[in-house]
Amino acid sequence: MAFCSFSKDTDNTYTIVENKFITKYLPEADGFAVKVYLYGLYLCKNTDSDFSIASMAEVLKTNEEDIARAFAFWQDYDLVEILSQDPFTVQYLPVKAAVGKPKKVRYEQYTDFNKELQRKMQKVGKFVSSGDYLKYMHFLEENNLQPQALLLIAEYCINKQGEAVSPSYIFNKAKKLIRGGLTTYEQVEKELSSYNAHEGDLLAVFAALSLFQRTPDENDYALYAKWTERLGFSREAIVAAAKKLKRGNVNSLDLTLDELAEKGKTDAKEIEVYLTERETLANLTFRIGRKLGVKIANPAPYIDEYVEKWYDYGFEESSLLDLALFCMKTARGDFDSMNALVQKLFGEGILSKEAVKAFLKEQNDDLKLFGKVQEICGALRKNSANLSLIKTWRDWKFNDAMILEAAKRSTASSAPLPYMNKILSDWKQAGVYALNDIPENKMTGAGMSSPQISRNFSTGFVNPAIQDINAKSDRERYYALLREKAQTRAERFLAKANGNERFKEIVAELKKMELALAKAEVFEPTKLPALQQEKAALIAERKALLGTMGIEETQLLPQFACARCSDTGFLPSGVACDCYNTAN
Repeated sequence: MAFCSFSKDTDNTYTIVENKFITKYLPEADGFAVKVYLYGLYLCKNTDSDFSIASMAEVLKTNEEDIARAFAFWQDYDLVEILSQDPFTVQYLPVKAAVGKPKKVRYEQYTDFNKELQRKMQKVGKFVSSGDYLKYMHFLEENNLQPQALLLIAEYCINKQGEAVSPSYIFNKAKKLIRGGLTTYEQVEKELSSYNAHEGDLLAVFAALSLFQRTPDENDYALYAKWTERLGFSREAIVAAAKKLKRGNVNSLDLTLDELAEKGKTDAKEIEVYLTERETLANLTFRIGRKLGVKIANPAPYIDEYVEKWYDYGFEESSLLDLALFCMKTARGDFDSMNALVQKLFGEGILSKEAVKAFLKEQNDDLKLFGKVQEICGALRKNSANLSLIKTWRDWKFNDAMILEAAKRSTASSAPLPYMNKILSDWKQAGVYALNDIPENKMTGAGMSSPQISRNFSTGFVNPAIQDINAKSDRERYYALLREKAQTRAERFLAKANGNERFKEIVAELKKMELALAKAEVFEPTKLPALQQEKAALIAERKALLGTMGIEETQLLPQFACARCSDTGFLPSGVACDCYNTAN
Protein backbone atom coordinates (compact mmCIF):
# COMPACT_ATOMS: atom_id res chain seq x y z
CA MET A 1 0.00 0.00 0.00
CA ALA A 2 1.20 3.54 -0.77
CA PHE A 3 2.33 5.78 2.06
CA CYS A 4 -0.53 8.23 1.35
CA SER A 5 -3.67 7.44 -0.72
CA PHE A 6 -7.26 8.50 -1.32
CA SER A 7 -10.22 6.53 -0.06
CA LYS A 8 -12.50 5.03 -2.72
CA ASP A 9 -15.03 7.84 -2.23
CA THR A 10 -12.54 10.60 -3.05
CA ASP A 11 -12.33 12.13 -6.50
CA ASN A 12 -8.65 11.69 -7.36
CA THR A 13 -8.77 13.09 -10.89
CA TYR A 14 -7.07 16.23 -9.64
CA THR A 15 -4.95 17.14 -6.65
CA ILE A 16 -7.08 19.83 -5.05
CA VAL A 17 -7.58 21.50 -1.71
CA GLU A 18 -11.24 21.76 -0.85
CA ASN A 19 -12.52 25.14 0.22
CA LYS A 20 -13.96 23.69 3.41
CA PHE A 21 -10.45 22.67 4.51
CA ILE A 22 -9.21 26.22 3.93
CA THR A 23 -12.13 27.95 5.64
CA LYS A 24 -12.82 25.57 8.52
CA TYR A 25 -9.69 23.57 9.38
CA LEU A 26 -6.67 25.53 8.22
CA PRO A 27 -7.19 28.37 10.77
CA GLU A 28 -7.17 25.83 13.62
CA ALA A 29 -3.79 24.31 12.71
CA ASP A 30 -0.24 25.55 12.90
CA GLY A 31 1.82 26.03 9.75
CA PHE A 32 3.71 22.75 10.08
CA ALA A 33 0.54 20.67 10.33
CA VAL A 34 -0.86 22.41 7.23
CA LYS A 35 2.41 21.78 5.37
CA VAL A 36 2.26 18.06 6.22
CA TYR A 37 -1.38 17.81 5.14
CA LEU A 38 -0.79 19.56 1.82
CA TYR A 39 2.30 17.57 0.97
CA GLY A 40 0.55 14.33 1.84
CA LEU A 41 -2.35 15.39 -0.38
CA TYR A 42 0.13 15.91 -3.19
CA LEU A 43 1.68 12.47 -2.57
CA CYS A 44 -1.70 10.77 -2.91
CA LYS A 45 -1.64 11.62 -6.59
CA ASN A 46 2.02 11.89 -7.41
CA THR A 47 4.03 9.10 -5.77
CA ASP A 48 4.26 5.32 -5.51
CA SER A 49 4.49 2.76 -2.73
CA ASP A 50 8.25 3.27 -2.29
CA PHE A 51 7.72 6.68 -0.69
CA SER A 52 7.76 6.48 3.11
CA ILE A 53 7.45 8.68 6.16
CA ALA A 54 11.28 8.79 6.24
CA SER A 55 11.26 10.13 2.67
CA MET A 56 8.71 12.76 3.61
CA ALA A 57 10.76 13.80 6.64
CA GLU A 58 13.81 14.24 4.42
CA VAL A 59 11.89 16.38 1.88
CA LEU A 60 10.27 18.59 4.55
CA LYS A 61 13.54 18.80 6.50
CA THR A 62 12.05 17.50 9.73
CA ASN A 63 11.76 14.19 11.60
CA GLU A 64 9.36 11.28 11.43
CA GLU A 65 7.92 11.84 14.92
CA ASP A 66 6.74 15.39 14.08
CA ILE A 67 5.14 14.20 10.85
CA ALA A 68 3.34 11.37 12.66
CA ARG A 69 2.17 13.90 15.28
CA ALA A 70 0.80 16.19 12.53
CA PHE A 71 -1.14 13.33 10.91
CA ALA A 72 -2.51 12.36 14.35
CA PHE A 73 -3.74 15.96 14.65
CA TRP A 74 -5.60 15.69 11.33
CA GLN A 75 -6.94 12.25 12.28
CA ASP A 76 -8.69 13.84 15.26
CA TYR A 77 -10.54 15.99 12.69
CA ASP A 78 -11.47 12.88 10.62
CA LEU A 79 -9.52 14.33 7.67
CA VAL A 80 -7.12 11.35 7.53
CA GLU A 81 -6.96 7.86 8.94
CA ILE A 82 -3.68 6.32 10.12
CA LEU A 83 -3.93 2.75 8.85
CA SER A 84 -0.61 1.45 10.16
CA GLN A 85 2.22 2.58 12.41
CA ASP A 86 4.85 0.22 10.94
CA PRO A 87 5.09 0.90 8.12
CA PHE A 88 3.45 4.26 8.73
CA THR A 89 0.51 4.48 6.32
CA VAL A 90 -2.11 7.23 5.97
CA GLN A 91 -5.39 7.39 4.05
CA TYR A 92 -6.93 10.77 3.20
CA LEU A 93 -10.69 11.07 3.82
CA PRO A 94 -13.11 13.44 2.06
CA VAL A 95 -13.26 16.82 3.81
CA LYS A 96 -17.04 17.07 3.34
CA ALA A 97 -17.53 13.99 5.58
CA ALA A 98 -15.25 15.21 8.41
CA VAL A 99 -17.01 15.60 11.76
CA GLY A 100 -14.22 15.07 14.35
CA LYS A 101 -12.50 17.66 16.50
CA PRO A 102 -8.91 17.61 17.81
CA LYS A 103 -7.96 17.46 21.41
CA LYS A 104 -7.51 21.04 22.38
CA VAL A 105 -4.66 22.03 24.60
CA ARG A 106 -5.84 23.98 27.60
CA TYR A 107 -3.20 26.64 27.32
CA GLU A 108 -4.26 28.43 30.49
CA GLN A 109 -3.07 25.55 32.67
CA TYR A 110 0.49 26.08 31.41
CA THR A 111 0.72 29.79 32.25
CA ASP A 112 3.07 29.28 35.19
CA PHE A 113 5.11 26.73 33.22
CA ASN A 114 5.54 29.19 30.33
CA LYS A 115 6.59 32.04 32.60
CA GLU A 116 9.19 29.90 34.40
CA LEU A 117 10.50 28.48 31.13
CA GLN A 118 10.89 32.00 29.71
CA ARG A 119 12.75 33.11 32.86
CA LYS A 120 15.18 30.20 32.66
CA MET A 121 15.81 30.77 28.95
CA GLN A 122 16.47 34.47 29.40
CA LYS A 123 19.40 33.65 31.71
CA VAL A 124 21.33 32.56 28.61
CA GLY A 125 19.89 35.22 26.31
CA LYS A 126 17.22 33.03 24.73
CA PHE A 127 13.61 34.06 24.05
CA VAL A 128 10.80 31.50 23.82
CA SER A 129 8.61 32.19 20.80
CA SER A 130 4.88 31.47 20.64
CA GLY A 131 5.64 28.57 18.30
CA ASP A 132 8.07 27.09 20.80
CA TYR A 133 5.49 27.50 23.58
CA LEU A 134 3.10 25.40 21.54
CA LYS A 135 5.77 22.72 21.09
CA TYR A 136 6.39 22.52 24.83
CA MET A 137 2.69 22.38 25.65
CA HIS A 138 1.96 19.74 23.03
CA PHE A 139 4.91 17.72 24.34
CA LEU A 140 3.42 17.78 27.85
CA GLU A 141 0.00 16.83 26.50
CA GLU A 142 1.38 13.90 24.55
CA ASN A 143 3.73 12.54 27.20
CA ASN A 144 3.16 11.44 30.74
CA LEU A 145 5.55 13.98 32.25
CA GLN A 146 4.90 16.53 35.00
CA PRO A 147 5.42 20.19 33.91
CA GLN A 148 7.79 20.80 36.84
CA ALA A 149 9.83 17.77 35.75
CA LEU A 150 10.15 19.23 32.24
CA LEU A 151 11.30 22.54 33.74
CA LEU A 152 14.01 20.64 35.64
CA ILE A 153 15.10 18.97 32.42
CA ALA A 154 15.09 22.31 30.58
CA GLU A 155 17.26 23.89 33.30
CA TYR A 156 19.71 20.97 33.14
CA CYS A 157 19.94 21.30 29.34
CA ILE A 158 20.35 25.09 29.55
CA ASN A 159 23.28 24.62 31.94
CA LYS A 160 24.86 22.16 29.54
CA GLN A 161 24.20 23.89 26.21
CA GLY A 162 23.95 27.58 27.14
CA GLU A 163 22.53 29.77 24.37
CA ALA A 164 22.82 26.83 21.92
CA VAL A 165 20.00 24.97 23.73
CA SER A 166 16.97 24.10 21.61
CA PRO A 167 13.54 22.54 22.19
CA SER A 168 14.58 19.37 20.32
CA TYR A 169 17.61 18.95 22.62
CA ILE A 170 15.37 19.32 25.69
CA PHE A 171 12.75 16.95 24.27
CA ASN A 172 15.36 14.28 23.45
CA LYS A 173 16.69 14.41 27.00
CA ALA A 174 13.12 14.26 28.36
CA LYS A 175 12.26 11.25 26.17
CA LYS A 176 15.27 9.32 27.48
CA LEU A 177 14.14 9.90 31.04
CA ILE A 178 10.54 8.98 30.17
CA ARG A 179 11.73 5.71 28.58
CA GLY A 180 13.48 4.99 31.86
CA GLY A 181 10.20 5.44 33.72
CA LEU A 182 11.18 8.82 35.18
CA THR A 183 8.17 11.15 34.84
CA THR A 184 7.67 12.86 38.20
CA TYR A 185 9.49 15.88 39.59
CA GLU A 186 11.05 13.78 42.38
CA GLN A 187 12.27 11.05 40.01
CA VAL A 188 13.79 13.50 37.54
CA GLU A 189 15.37 15.57 40.32
CA LYS A 190 17.06 12.49 41.77
CA GLU A 191 18.40 11.42 38.37
CA LEU A 192 19.70 14.86 37.41
CA SER A 193 21.20 15.48 40.85
CA SER A 194 23.17 12.26 40.34
CA TYR A 195 24.54 13.76 37.10
CA ASN A 196 25.46 16.98 38.84
CA ALA A 197 27.03 15.10 41.74
CA HIS A 198 29.39 13.30 39.35
CA GLU A 199 30.24 16.38 37.30
CA GLY A 200 33.21 17.15 39.55
CA ASP A 201 34.35 13.53 39.33
CA LEU A 202 34.30 13.62 35.54
CA LEU A 203 36.08 16.97 35.43
CA ALA A 204 38.85 15.42 37.56
CA VAL A 205 39.04 12.51 35.10
CA PHE A 206 39.18 14.93 32.15
CA ALA A 207 41.98 16.88 33.83
CA ALA A 208 43.95 13.65 34.29
CA LEU A 209 43.48 12.98 30.56
CA SER A 210 44.56 16.57 29.73
CA LEU A 211 41.06 17.30 28.35
CA PHE A 212 40.86 20.70 30.01
CA GLN A 213 38.31 22.25 27.63
CA ARG A 214 35.82 19.41 27.82
CA THR A 215 32.58 19.43 29.78
CA PRO A 216 30.69 16.22 30.65
CA ASP A 217 27.80 15.09 28.45
CA GLU A 218 25.24 12.32 28.83
CA ASN A 219 27.51 9.67 27.36
CA ASP A 220 30.21 10.59 29.87
CA TYR A 221 27.78 10.22 32.77
CA ALA A 222 26.65 6.85 31.41
CA LEU A 223 30.28 5.67 31.22
CA TYR A 224 31.00 6.92 34.72
CA ALA A 225 27.99 4.97 36.01
CA LYS A 226 29.34 1.87 34.25
CA TRP A 227 32.81 2.32 35.78
CA THR A 228 31.59 2.87 39.32
CA GLU A 229 28.42 0.80 39.55
CA ARG A 230 29.05 -2.13 37.22
CA LEU A 231 32.83 -2.44 37.27
CA GLY A 232 33.28 -1.31 40.87
CA PHE A 233 35.94 1.39 40.48
CA SER A 234 36.28 4.29 42.91
CA ARG A 235 36.88 7.86 41.74
CA GLU A 236 40.51 7.59 42.90
CA ALA A 237 41.02 4.40 40.88
CA ILE A 238 39.53 5.93 37.72
CA VAL A 239 41.67 9.06 38.05
CA ALA A 240 44.76 6.88 38.64
CA ALA A 241 44.07 5.00 35.41
CA ALA A 242 43.43 8.27 33.54
CA LYS A 243 46.75 9.72 34.72
CA LYS A 244 48.64 6.73 33.33
CA LEU A 245 47.00 7.30 29.94
CA LYS A 246 48.13 10.95 30.03
CA ARG A 247 46.79 12.32 26.74
CA GLY A 248 44.26 9.59 26.08
CA ASN A 249 40.52 9.99 25.60
CA VAL A 250 37.38 8.75 27.32
CA ASN A 251 37.03 5.75 24.98
CA SER A 252 40.62 4.59 25.54
CA LEU A 253 40.08 5.01 29.30
CA ASP A 254 36.94 2.87 29.02
CA LEU A 255 38.91 0.10 27.28
CA THR A 256 41.66 0.33 29.89
CA LEU A 257 39.17 0.06 32.76
CA ASP A 258 37.55 -2.97 31.08
CA GLU A 259 40.98 -4.62 30.96
CA LEU A 260 41.71 -3.71 34.59
CA ALA A 261 38.35 -5.10 35.73
CA GLU A 262 39.05 -8.33 33.83
CA LYS A 263 42.42 -8.59 35.59
CA GLY A 264 40.83 -7.88 38.97
CA LYS A 265 42.77 -4.62 39.41
CA THR A 266 40.33 -2.13 40.96
CA ASP A 267 42.41 -0.52 43.70
CA ALA A 268 44.20 2.74 42.81
CA LYS A 269 47.63 1.46 43.91
CA GLU A 270 47.17 -1.85 42.09
CA ILE A 271 46.18 0.05 38.96
CA GLU A 272 49.23 2.29 39.11
CA VAL A 273 51.57 -0.69 39.51
CA TYR A 274 49.84 -2.71 36.78
CA LEU A 275 49.70 0.13 34.24
CA THR A 276 53.29 1.14 34.99
CA GLU A 277 54.34 -2.43 34.25
CA ARG A 278 52.23 -2.47 31.07
CA GLU A 279 53.84 0.81 29.99
CA THR A 280 57.28 -0.73 30.60
CA LEU A 281 56.29 -3.79 28.59
CA ALA A 282 54.89 -1.63 25.78
CA ASN A 283 58.14 0.34 25.53
CA LEU A 284 60.14 -2.89 25.59
CA THR A 285 57.89 -4.37 22.90
CA PHE A 286 58.47 -1.41 20.59
CA ARG A 287 62.23 -1.66 21.14
CA ILE A 288 62.25 -5.41 20.49
CA GLY A 289 60.19 -4.79 17.35
CA ARG A 290 62.76 -2.30 16.08
CA LYS A 291 65.59 -4.79 16.71
CA LEU A 292 63.65 -7.50 14.87
CA GLY A 293 62.67 -5.17 12.03
CA VAL A 294 58.96 -5.62 12.85
CA LYS A 295 56.68 -2.58 12.59
CA ILE A 296 54.30 -2.47 15.57
CA ALA A 297 51.13 -0.36 15.61
CA ASN A 298 49.45 -1.82 18.70
CA PRO A 299 51.77 -3.47 21.25
CA ALA A 300 48.99 -5.16 23.25
CA PRO A 301 48.81 -8.45 21.23
CA TYR A 302 52.62 -8.81 21.32
CA ILE A 303 52.69 -8.13 25.08
CA ASP A 304 49.99 -10.71 25.79
CA GLU A 305 51.41 -13.36 23.46
CA TYR A 306 55.16 -12.95 24.00
CA VAL A 307 56.79 -10.13 25.95
CA GLU A 308 54.91 -10.44 29.25
CA LYS A 309 55.68 -14.16 29.31
CA TRP A 310 59.38 -13.55 28.61
CA TYR A 311 59.46 -10.91 31.32
CA ASP A 312 57.80 -13.28 33.79
CA TYR A 313 60.38 -15.96 32.95
CA GLY A 314 63.01 -13.65 34.44
CA PHE A 315 64.81 -12.38 31.35
CA GLU A 316 66.23 -8.89 31.70
CA GLU A 317 65.37 -6.17 29.18
CA SER A 318 68.93 -5.92 27.88
CA SER A 319 69.03 -9.70 27.35
CA LEU A 320 65.79 -9.66 25.35
CA LEU A 321 67.07 -6.81 23.18
CA ASP A 322 70.33 -8.67 22.56
CA LEU A 323 68.41 -11.82 21.64
CA ALA A 324 66.20 -9.82 19.26
CA LEU A 325 69.26 -8.42 17.50
CA PHE A 326 70.75 -11.93 17.24
CA CYS A 327 67.51 -13.22 15.71
CA MET A 328 67.60 -10.44 13.15
CA LYS A 329 71.20 -11.32 12.24
CA THR A 330 70.30 -14.98 11.76
CA ALA A 331 67.27 -14.34 9.50
CA ARG A 332 64.77 -15.00 12.28
CA GLY A 333 63.34 -11.49 12.39
CA ASP A 334 59.90 -12.08 13.84
CA PHE A 335 58.36 -12.63 17.28
CA ASP A 336 57.51 -16.29 16.66
CA SER A 337 61.13 -17.14 15.85
CA MET A 338 62.43 -15.16 18.80
CA ASN A 339 59.89 -16.91 21.03
CA ALA A 340 61.26 -20.29 19.93
CA LEU A 341 64.77 -19.17 20.92
CA VAL A 342 63.63 -17.73 24.26
CA GLN A 343 61.71 -20.93 25.08
CA LYS A 344 64.83 -22.97 24.27
CA LEU A 345 67.01 -20.85 26.58
CA PHE A 346 64.38 -20.96 29.31
CA GLY A 347 64.24 -24.75 29.04
CA GLU A 348 68.03 -24.89 29.40
CA GLY A 349 68.01 -22.53 32.38
CA ILE A 350 69.82 -19.72 30.53
CA LEU A 351 68.09 -16.73 32.12
CA SER A 352 70.56 -14.38 33.77
CA LYS A 353 72.14 -11.49 31.96
CA GLU A 354 75.57 -13.16 32.20
CA ALA A 355 74.30 -16.53 30.95
CA VAL A 356 72.58 -14.94 27.97
CA LYS A 357 75.72 -12.95 27.12
CA ALA A 358 77.81 -16.12 27.26
CA PHE A 359 75.33 -17.91 25.01
CA LEU A 360 75.31 -15.04 22.52
CA LYS A 361 79.11 -14.81 22.55
CA GLU A 362 79.29 -18.44 21.56
CA GLN A 363 76.65 -17.92 18.89
CA ASN A 364 78.35 -14.79 17.57
CA ASP A 365 81.67 -16.65 17.39
CA ASP A 366 79.87 -19.22 15.27
CA LEU A 367 78.49 -16.40 13.13
CA LYS A 368 81.95 -14.98 12.59
CA LEU A 369 83.29 -18.37 11.61
CA PHE A 370 80.34 -18.93 9.29
CA GLY A 371 81.12 -15.55 7.71
CA LYS A 372 84.66 -16.75 6.96
CA VAL A 373 83.23 -19.94 5.45
CA GLN A 374 81.00 -17.77 3.28
CA GLU A 375 84.01 -15.79 2.07
CA ILE A 376 85.66 -19.05 0.96
CA CYS A 377 82.67 -20.96 -0.44
CA GLY A 378 80.57 -18.10 -1.78
CA ALA A 379 76.89 -17.34 -1.10
CA LEU A 380 75.57 -19.56 1.66
CA ARG A 381 72.28 -18.96 3.48
CA LYS A 382 72.74 -17.80 7.03
CA ASN A 383 69.85 -19.78 8.48
CA SER A 384 69.47 -21.87 11.63
CA ALA A 385 70.07 -25.18 9.80
CA ASN A 386 73.38 -24.05 8.30
CA LEU A 387 74.53 -22.34 11.49
CA SER A 388 73.81 -25.51 13.45
CA LEU A 389 76.55 -27.23 11.39
CA ILE A 390 79.16 -24.92 12.91
CA LYS A 391 78.07 -25.99 16.39
CA THR A 392 78.13 -29.66 15.31
CA TRP A 393 81.67 -29.34 13.98
CA ARG A 394 82.81 -27.63 17.15
CA ASP A 395 81.22 -30.45 19.15
CA TRP A 396 83.28 -32.85 17.04
CA LYS A 397 86.33 -31.04 18.55
CA PHE A 398 87.45 -29.34 15.35
CA ASN A 399 89.11 -25.96 15.67
CA ASP A 400 88.51 -23.01 13.33
CA ALA A 401 91.59 -23.82 11.21
CA MET A 402 90.36 -27.36 10.45
CA ILE A 403 86.84 -26.12 9.61
CA LEU A 404 88.22 -23.47 7.25
CA GLU A 405 90.53 -26.06 5.65
CA ALA A 406 87.49 -28.23 4.94
CA ALA A 407 85.82 -25.16 3.43
CA LYS A 408 88.77 -24.63 1.06
CA ARG A 409 88.56 -28.27 -0.07
CA SER A 410 84.82 -27.90 -0.80
CA THR A 411 84.90 -24.84 -3.06
CA ALA A 412 84.57 -26.95 -6.22
CA SER A 413 81.37 -28.55 -4.99
CA SER A 414 77.92 -27.32 -6.02
CA ALA A 415 76.84 -27.92 -2.40
CA PRO A 416 79.83 -26.83 -0.25
CA LEU A 417 78.31 -27.32 3.21
CA PRO A 418 77.34 -30.99 2.72
CA TYR A 419 80.84 -31.73 1.36
CA MET A 420 82.42 -29.87 4.25
CA ASN A 421 80.36 -32.02 6.57
CA LYS A 422 81.52 -35.18 4.78
CA ILE A 423 85.19 -34.15 4.89
CA LEU A 424 85.02 -33.34 8.59
CA SER A 425 83.08 -36.54 9.26
CA ASP A 426 85.83 -38.58 7.55
CA TRP A 427 88.53 -36.75 9.47
CA LYS A 428 86.67 -37.39 12.70
CA GLN A 429 86.38 -41.11 11.96
CA ALA A 430 90.08 -41.21 11.04
CA GLY A 431 91.09 -39.26 14.15
CA VAL A 432 92.51 -36.33 12.14
CA TYR A 433 92.20 -33.13 14.21
CA ALA A 434 95.28 -31.11 13.15
CA LEU A 435 96.30 -29.64 9.81
CA ASN A 436 99.65 -31.48 9.83
CA ASP A 437 97.87 -34.85 10.21
CA ILE A 438 95.84 -34.47 7.00
CA PRO A 439 97.07 -37.04 4.38
CA GLU A 440 96.91 -34.77 1.36
CA ASN A 441 97.37 -37.56 -1.19
CA LYS A 442 94.41 -39.45 0.18
CA MET A 443 91.95 -36.56 0.63
CA THR A 444 90.09 -34.24 -1.63
CA GLY A 445 91.87 -31.15 -2.85
CA ALA A 446 90.87 -27.68 -3.86
CA GLY A 447 89.99 -27.37 -7.52
CA MET A 448 88.63 -30.93 -7.93
CA SER A 449 85.30 -31.43 -9.64
CA SER A 450 82.32 -32.96 -7.83
CA PRO A 451 82.77 -36.45 -9.46
CA GLN A 452 86.45 -36.43 -8.43
CA ILE A 453 85.46 -35.53 -4.89
CA SER A 454 82.89 -38.30 -4.82
CA ARG A 455 85.38 -40.90 -6.12
CA ASN A 456 88.03 -39.86 -3.61
CA PHE A 457 85.54 -40.40 -0.78
CA SER A 458 84.96 -44.01 -1.87
CA THR A 459 88.66 -44.83 -2.24
CA GLY A 460 91.92 -44.02 -0.51
CA PHE A 461 92.46 -44.73 3.16
CA VAL A 462 88.75 -44.70 4.07
CA ASN A 463 87.88 -48.12 5.45
CA PRO A 464 84.61 -50.01 4.79
CA ALA A 465 83.17 -49.05 8.18
CA ILE A 466 83.69 -45.39 7.37
CA GLN A 467 82.22 -45.96 3.92
CA ASP A 468 79.06 -47.30 5.57
CA ILE A 469 78.98 -44.28 7.83
CA ASN A 470 79.49 -41.99 4.84
CA ALA A 471 76.72 -43.73 2.93
CA LYS A 472 74.40 -43.14 5.85
CA SER A 473 75.58 -39.52 6.04
CA ASP A 474 74.95 -39.10 2.32
CA ARG A 475 71.41 -40.36 2.71
CA GLU A 476 70.74 -38.16 5.73
CA ARG A 477 72.28 -35.18 3.98
CA TYR A 478 70.18 -35.83 0.88
CA TYR A 479 66.98 -35.72 2.88
CA ALA A 480 68.19 -32.78 4.98
CA LEU A 481 68.76 -30.76 1.82
CA LEU A 482 65.31 -31.64 0.50
CA ARG A 483 63.69 -30.65 3.79
CA GLU A 484 65.69 -27.44 3.94
CA LYS A 485 64.62 -26.54 0.40
CA ALA A 486 60.95 -27.12 1.26
CA GLN A 487 61.22 -25.28 4.58
CA THR A 488 63.11 -22.37 3.04
CA ARG A 489 60.42 -21.90 0.42
CA ALA A 490 57.69 -22.03 3.09
CA GLU A 491 59.62 -19.57 5.27
CA ARG A 492 59.86 -17.18 2.34
CA PHE A 493 56.11 -17.21 1.81
CA LEU A 494 55.49 -16.96 5.57
CA ALA A 495 57.82 -13.96 5.83
CA LYS A 496 55.89 -12.27 3.04
CA ALA A 497 52.58 -13.00 4.76
CA ASN A 498 53.91 -11.78 8.12
CA GLY A 499 54.69 -8.46 6.48
CA ASN A 500 50.95 -7.82 6.73
CA GLU A 501 50.10 -6.71 10.29
CA ARG A 502 46.49 -7.89 10.06
CA PHE A 503 47.63 -11.38 8.99
CA LYS A 504 49.85 -11.63 12.09
CA GLU A 505 47.00 -10.43 14.29
CA ILE A 506 44.70 -13.11 12.86
CA VAL A 507 47.32 -15.83 13.48
CA ALA A 508 47.63 -14.68 17.11
CA GLU A 509 43.84 -14.55 17.51
CA LEU A 510 43.48 -18.07 16.10
CA LYS A 511 46.03 -19.37 18.63
CA LYS A 512 44.00 -17.87 21.46
CA MET A 513 40.83 -19.20 19.88
CA GLU A 514 42.04 -22.80 20.22
CA LEU A 515 42.38 -22.32 24.00
CA ALA A 516 38.99 -20.62 24.19
CA LEU A 517 37.38 -23.50 22.25
CA ALA A 518 38.97 -26.08 24.52
CA LYS A 519 37.71 -24.28 27.64
CA ALA A 520 34.24 -23.81 26.19
CA GLU A 521 34.00 -27.50 25.25
CA VAL A 522 34.55 -28.48 28.87
CA PHE A 523 32.98 -25.64 30.85
CA GLU A 524 30.60 -23.67 28.61
CA PRO A 525 29.35 -25.80 25.67
CA THR A 526 26.70 -23.18 24.82
CA LYS A 527 29.46 -20.81 23.68
CA LEU A 528 30.92 -23.30 21.20
CA PRO A 529 28.78 -22.39 18.15
CA ALA A 530 29.61 -18.67 18.46
CA LEU A 531 33.32 -19.38 18.95
CA GLN A 532 33.40 -21.79 16.02
CA GLN A 533 31.66 -19.19 13.86
CA GLU A 534 34.21 -16.57 14.94
CA LYS A 535 37.05 -18.99 14.14
CA ALA A 536 35.61 -19.68 10.69
CA ALA A 537 35.37 -15.95 10.02
CA LEU A 538 39.03 -15.45 11.02
CA ILE A 539 40.14 -18.33 8.77
CA ALA A 540 38.16 -16.86 5.87
CA GLU A 541 39.69 -13.42 6.46
CA ARG A 542 43.18 -14.95 6.59
CA LYS A 543 42.57 -16.77 3.30
CA ALA A 544 41.33 -13.56 1.67
CA LEU A 545 44.40 -11.66 2.88
CA LEU A 546 46.69 -14.34 1.47
CA GLY A 547 44.84 -14.11 -1.82
CA THR A 548 45.58 -10.38 -2.05
CA MET A 549 49.27 -11.21 -1.57
CA GLY A 550 49.22 -13.98 -4.19
CA ILE A 551 49.90 -16.73 -1.63
CA GLU A 552 48.15 -20.08 -1.27
CA GLU A 553 47.46 -21.49 2.21
CA THR A 554 49.50 -24.61 1.31
CA GLN A 555 52.55 -22.49 0.49
CA LEU A 556 52.91 -21.51 4.15
CA LEU A 557 53.78 -25.14 4.94
CA PRO A 558 56.75 -27.10 3.53
CA GLN A 559 55.86 -28.86 0.27
CA PHE A 560 58.03 -31.96 0.46
CA ALA A 561 59.34 -33.75 -2.62
CA CYS A 562 58.07 -37.10 -1.32
CA ALA A 563 54.54 -37.02 0.07
CA ARG A 564 54.92 -40.51 1.58
CA CYS A 565 57.89 -39.87 3.87
CA SER A 566 57.78 -36.04 4.01
CA ASP A 567 61.49 -36.04 2.99
CA THR A 568 62.53 -37.88 6.16
CA GLY A 569 63.58 -41.08 4.35
CA PHE A 570 61.27 -43.22 6.46
CA LEU A 571 57.63 -44.16 6.14
CA PRO A 572 55.29 -43.90 9.18
CA SER A 573 55.82 -47.65 9.70
CA GLY A 574 59.56 -47.07 10.16
CA VAL A 575 60.52 -48.71 6.85
CA ALA A 576 63.05 -46.85 4.69
CA CYS A 577 61.37 -45.04 1.78
CA ASP A 578 62.49 -46.07 -1.71
CA CYS A 579 62.42 -42.47 -2.99
CA TYR A 580 66.16 -42.20 -2.24
CA ASN A 581 67.03 -45.14 -4.51
CA THR A 582 64.73 -43.80 -7.24
CA ALA A 583 66.33 -40.36 -7.15
CA ASN A 584 69.88 -41.75 -7.09
